[in-house]
Amino acid sequence: MAKIRLASKTVQWGRFKLTEAEIERQIEEATRRGEEELRTQPLAVAVRFDKRIRRVVVDLNKGTTLSVPVELLQGVHDASVKNLSRVEVMSPGFDIEWPTLDQQFSIEGLMAGRFGNKAWMASLEQRGTLTKPKLKAKTSRTTGKKAHRLPKTTVATTV
Repeated sequence: MAKIRLASKTVQWGRFKLTEAEIERQIEEATRRGEEELRTQPLAVAVRFDKRIRRVVVDLNKGTTLSVPVELLQGVHDASVKNLSRVEVMSPGFDIEWPTLDQQFSIEGLMAGRFGNKAWMASLEQRGTLTKPKLKAKTSRTTGKKAHRLPKTTVATTV
Protein backbone atom coordinates (compact mmCIF):
# COMPACT_ATOMS: atom_id res chain seq x y z
CA MET A 1 0.00 0.00 0.00
CA ALA A 2 1.01 3.65 -0.14
CA LYS A 3 3.28 5.16 2.45
CA ILE A 4 3.44 8.91 2.75
CA ARG A 5 6.49 10.41 4.38
CA LEU A 6 5.70 13.99 5.19
CA ALA A 7 9.04 14.86 6.70
CA SER A 8 11.10 13.92 3.62
CA LYS A 9 8.49 15.13 1.12
CA THR A 10 8.55 11.82 -0.79
CA VAL A 11 5.75 9.41 -1.55
CA GLN A 12 6.31 5.69 -1.92
CA TRP A 13 3.84 3.48 -3.76
CA GLY A 14 5.11 -0.08 -3.98
CA ARG A 15 8.56 0.09 -5.54
CA PHE A 16 8.10 3.67 -6.78
CA LYS A 17 9.41 6.60 -4.77
CA LEU A 18 8.47 10.07 -5.95
CA THR A 19 9.19 13.50 -4.61
CA GLU A 20 6.43 16.05 -4.33
CA ALA A 21 8.15 18.03 -7.10
CA GLU A 22 8.07 15.00 -9.43
CA ILE A 23 4.41 14.36 -8.65
CA GLU A 24 3.63 18.00 -9.37
CA ARG A 25 5.58 17.81 -12.68
CA GLN A 26 3.67 14.69 -13.74
CA ILE A 27 0.32 16.29 -12.89
CA GLU A 28 1.19 19.39 -14.93
CA GLU A 29 2.31 17.22 -17.89
CA ALA A 30 -0.88 15.13 -17.77
CA THR A 31 -2.98 18.30 -17.59
CA ARG A 32 -1.13 19.77 -20.59
CA ARG A 33 -1.64 16.57 -22.63
CA GLY A 34 -5.33 16.45 -21.70
CA GLU A 35 -5.89 20.09 -22.70
CA GLU A 36 -4.08 19.47 -25.99
CA GLU A 37 -6.31 16.47 -26.71
CA LEU A 38 -9.43 18.53 -25.96
CA ARG A 39 -8.23 21.20 -28.43
CA THR A 40 -7.27 18.85 -31.26
CA GLN A 41 -9.58 15.80 -31.12
CA PRO A 42 -13.07 15.73 -32.59
CA LEU A 43 -15.56 15.75 -29.72
CA ALA A 44 -19.27 15.01 -29.72
CA VAL A 45 -21.33 18.06 -28.80
CA ALA A 46 -24.74 16.50 -29.50
CA VAL A 47 -26.15 13.10 -30.41
CA ARG A 48 -29.55 11.85 -31.46
CA PHE A 49 -31.20 8.80 -33.00
CA ASP A 50 -32.99 9.52 -36.27
CA LYS A 51 -35.71 6.86 -36.42
CA ARG A 52 -36.69 7.78 -39.98
CA ILE A 53 -33.32 6.68 -41.38
CA ARG A 54 -32.34 4.44 -38.40
CA ARG A 55 -29.05 6.21 -37.85
CA VAL A 56 -27.21 7.67 -34.90
CA VAL A 57 -26.30 11.26 -35.77
CA VAL A 58 -23.41 12.84 -33.87
CA ASP A 59 -22.63 16.55 -34.18
CA LEU A 60 -18.92 17.22 -33.66
CA ASN A 61 -17.14 20.28 -32.34
CA LYS A 62 -15.27 20.77 -35.62
CA GLY A 63 -18.49 21.61 -37.47
CA THR A 64 -18.99 18.15 -38.97
CA THR A 65 -21.61 15.46 -38.44
CA LEU A 66 -21.08 11.73 -38.13
CA SER A 67 -23.95 9.44 -39.11
CA VAL A 68 -23.83 5.70 -38.36
CA PRO A 69 -26.49 3.07 -39.16
CA VAL A 70 -27.58 1.40 -35.90
CA GLU A 71 -27.44 -1.99 -37.64
CA LEU A 72 -23.64 -1.73 -37.50
CA LEU A 73 -23.43 -1.07 -33.74
CA GLN A 74 -22.84 -4.06 -31.49
CA GLY A 75 -25.31 -4.27 -28.62
CA VAL A 76 -27.49 -1.54 -30.10
CA HIS A 77 -28.55 -2.90 -33.49
CA ASP A 78 -31.65 -4.71 -32.23
CA ALA A 79 -32.78 -2.25 -29.54
CA SER A 80 -36.21 -0.62 -29.50
CA VAL A 81 -36.73 2.89 -30.84
CA LYS A 82 -37.45 4.01 -27.28
CA ASN A 83 -34.06 2.74 -26.06
CA LEU A 84 -32.21 3.98 -29.14
CA SER A 85 -33.60 7.46 -28.52
CA ARG A 86 -31.97 7.53 -25.07
CA VAL A 87 -28.48 8.16 -26.42
CA GLU A 88 -26.31 10.84 -24.83
CA VAL A 89 -22.86 12.38 -25.00
CA MET A 90 -20.47 11.40 -22.23
CA SER A 91 -18.52 14.41 -20.95
CA PRO A 92 -16.26 15.86 -22.33
CA GLY A 93 -17.36 14.40 -25.69
CA PHE A 94 -14.98 11.53 -26.43
CA ASP A 95 -17.79 8.97 -26.19
CA ILE A 96 -21.52 8.45 -26.66
CA GLU A 97 -23.59 6.03 -24.63
CA TRP A 98 -26.93 4.35 -24.23
CA PRO A 99 -27.26 4.09 -20.41
CA THR A 100 -30.36 1.88 -20.61
CA LEU A 101 -28.51 -0.54 -22.91
CA ASP A 102 -25.16 -0.24 -21.09
CA GLN A 103 -23.38 0.47 -24.40
CA GLN A 104 -20.70 3.05 -25.12
CA PHE A 105 -18.82 3.93 -28.29
CA SER A 106 -15.85 6.24 -28.68
CA ILE A 107 -16.02 8.95 -31.31
CA GLU A 108 -12.52 8.02 -32.42
CA GLY A 109 -13.58 4.38 -32.87
CA LEU A 110 -16.74 5.26 -34.80
CA MET A 111 -14.78 7.55 -37.10
CA ALA A 112 -12.28 4.73 -37.69
CA GLY A 113 -15.10 2.30 -38.51
CA ARG A 114 -14.92 0.25 -35.29
CA PHE A 115 -18.49 -0.69 -34.41
CA GLY A 116 -17.82 -3.48 -31.91
CA ASN A 117 -15.30 -6.12 -30.91
CA LYS A 118 -13.27 -8.20 -33.40
CA ALA A 119 -15.82 -11.00 -33.55
CA TRP A 120 -18.63 -8.51 -34.25
CA MET A 121 -16.62 -6.80 -36.99
CA ALA A 122 -15.81 -10.19 -38.56
CA SER A 123 -19.52 -11.10 -38.52
CA LEU A 124 -20.39 -7.80 -40.25
CA GLU A 125 -17.81 -8.54 -42.96
CA GLN A 126 -19.02 -12.12 -43.31
CA ARG A 127 -22.63 -10.98 -43.77
CA GLY A 128 -21.49 -8.46 -46.36
CA THR A 129 -22.64 -5.54 -44.24
CA LEU A 130 -19.14 -4.08 -44.36
CA THR A 131 -17.16 -4.07 -47.55
CA LYS A 132 -13.43 -3.67 -47.66
CA PRO A 133 -12.11 -1.31 -50.31
CA LYS A 134 -10.82 -3.15 -53.36
CA LEU A 135 -7.15 -2.86 -53.97
CA LYS A 136 -6.04 -1.37 -57.27
CA ALA A 137 -3.83 -4.35 -58.19
CA LYS A 138 -6.62 -6.83 -57.55
CA THR A 139 -9.05 -4.78 -59.64
CA SER A 140 -6.68 -4.56 -62.59
CA ARG A 141 -6.04 -8.31 -62.45
CA THR A 142 -9.75 -9.14 -62.50
CA THR A 143 -10.70 -6.65 -65.21
CA GLY A 144 -7.58 -7.11 -67.32
CA LYS A 145 -7.32 -3.35 -67.68
CA LYS A 146 -4.47 -1.20 -66.50
CA ALA A 147 -5.22 1.84 -64.43
CA HIS A 148 -5.33 5.02 -66.51
CA ARG A 149 -2.50 7.38 -65.78
CA LEU A 150 -2.12 10.93 -66.96
CA PRO A 151 0.88 11.57 -69.22
CA LYS A 152 3.86 13.31 -67.69
CA THR A 153 4.13 16.96 -68.57
CA THR A 154 7.11 19.20 -68.71
CA VAL A 155 6.90 22.58 -67.07
CA ALA A 156 8.82 25.34 -68.83
CA THR A 157 10.70 27.67 -66.57
CA THR A 158 12.07 31.06 -67.37
CA VAL A 159 15.39 32.20 -66.10
